[in-house]
Amino acid sequence: MEKIKITADSTCDLPAEILAEFDIATVPLHIHLGDKELHDHEHIAEEIYQYFRATKKTPKTSAVSVPEYTAFFQANLPADGSIIHFNISGELSCTHTNAVNAAKELKNVYVIDSRSLATGTAVLMLRAIKYRNEGMTAPEIVARINQEVNKVQCSFIVDDLTFLHRGGRCSGTTKFFASVLRIKPELVLKDGKIETGKKFRGNFNFCVKQYVDNIFNTNPQPDLSVLFITHTKMSNPQIIEDIKQQALARYPFARVIETIASGTVTAHCGENTVGVIYGL
Repeated sequence: MEKIKITADSTCDLPAEILAEFDIATVPLHIHLGDKELHDHEHIAEEIYQYFRATKKTPKTSAVSVPEYTAFFQANLPADGSIIHFNISGELSCTHTNAVNAAKELKNVYVIDSRSLATGTAVLMLRAIKYRNEGMTAPEIVARINQEVNKVQCSFIVDDLTFLHRGGRCSGTTKFFASVLRIKPELVLKDGKIETGKKFRGNFNFCVKQYVDNIFNTNPQPDLSVLFITHTKMSNPQIIEDIKQQALARYPFARVIETIASGTVTAHCGENTVGVIYGL
């Protein structure tokens, strides 16, 4: 059987134990805290929060470069095998374009635009692993996944718009009224772009419960193989357990995986951001 290596950029938000379980390699985006540049990884969030508290500035992020991708692909390409690489949506970062350009110089490296981010990408990655284990070839897997990129429910609810506002992703007026009216917006991945979805009103715990119900009402036929609960730092960790129980009371997901959002998601959304993500 052909050796097929699954890889991704760091925004797939999979924890180390899951990466090890499925032998997935990741390449990090870059986080800029003023003049300090860091590689995105699982435990970078606290440095981001410390930087924000000290400077009142939000971090910047930048893509994986073509030379970085070339070196990454060369290091991970199996002998007489292939790589299938997954990227954050090309609408959100030039990381995908850079990966495509690097792959052009190599044989048997396939690059997929997930049209998603965070564990929305991971949903597709786990499907690719399933197809690989069923004996599909790399080109067959790529064709199949490209047909399924829109079959993912990927959204988040945000408690505080401070990071989005300071990063230029929402206006001061929007932030003001959201604060005054206690509005918690949903951010939805649609056609590779982030759009504002439903707006919930009240305390965050109450809004999260409404958000989860709305997700399942809107997308009522989930792929039951896996549910991801992906979040930044939570002021009330019990919310995550409540989401899990709320989801399992409705659907018998075979596996529920909690993941901590990457530095890239954290840099744009801040604390108390949580998403419920699954395939369709």
